[in-house]
Amino acid sequence: MKINRQEIERIYGEHSRRLYLASLRILGNSQEAEDVVQDTILKVCTDSPSTAIDNIGAYLTRCCVNRSLDIIRKRQTMQYYRTEMTVNPNQQYQESTSEQGGEKAVIARIISQIAKLPSNLRQIVSLKLIEGYDYEEIAQITSMKESSIRSRYMRGRQRLASMLKKEGIYERF
Repeated sequence: MKINRQEIERIYGEHSRRLYLASLRILGNSQEAEDVVQDTILKVCTDSPSTAIDNIGAYLTRCCVNRSLDIIRKRQTMQYYRTEMTVNPNQQYQESTSEQGGEKAVIARIISQIAKLPSNLRQIVSLKLIEGYDYEEIAQITSMKESSIRSRYMRGRQRLASMLKKEGIYERF
């Protein structure tokens, strides 16, 4: 779908704010979110197949969310190797939660548990819980049936609850 500069600017104007907010919620970093939005729009507008995309907004959102999740995975992998080489992971975790304290620490722990879900469940749970999309919108973004979205969300939510119980977070709610 190679298009001209004016069309790219139009698409950017229409979709950049929504994509930025979605990416920011996942990444928690403004500069990275801006980079993801720009990369997503340019990649979709220049590298996509020549066939017409039915819903450009849903397609852009799917690409943006996937790119943001890739960055999170990369961060976690790098953090894991840095932690393994320098300090005891449990000691670092305890220090960081005591420094942050309260609700922010709990939210960070919940998000870290979501990141540990299998990718097929993590994407659905993130879009539903973090992004606030409904089942129909998630079906458009992922190109899946709505019934599949519902069942994956339920499985993901059950796994997340189980993980949070092990962490001692679930009882707080």
